[in-house]
Amino acid sequence: MLHPMHILALCALSGAAHAGPIYKCTTGGKVSYGDQPCANGSATQLGAAPAPAADPNAAKELQRQKDMLARLQKERATHDARQAQAARSDARAWQAAAVRQAKCAGMQQQQSKEQQRLAAEAAKAGGMGKAQRDQRALHMARAVDAACRR
Repeated sequence: MLHPMHILALCALSGAAHAGPIYKCTTGGKVSYGDQPCANGSATQLGAAPAPAADPNAAKELQRQKDMLARLQKERATHDARQAQAARSDARAWQAAAVRQAKCAGMQQQQSKEQQRLAAEAAKAGGMGKAQRDQRALHMARAVDAACRR
């Protein structure tokens, strides 16, 4: 996209390129314009406006804009780098959460199997005592809570 200063510079350069005289020719009722007088018909030399004077501040303005561009590009690169770092951090957090969730699900499944085993043990005659079964169930519940709470 052209910046207004670029357009101004192009206009100044194009005006300097056409500094020669311009002729208006009328031949057979048709008007044409050229840089040389016409051979047949009437020719009128048109006065061309002089090229505008060069802006003394144009170089300073151009340098200011270049500096601003460099600063903005640096800010954008920094912003992009921060966003990429945040995305990587989020991905690691999601991965860690997925691992914890899988571990929790495995511990819950193990707890369910242990409860079934303890219930079967309690049904058997001569199995382990109630206090021992309750102790094992409590230990398993605490382990599952610790794995799933994080």
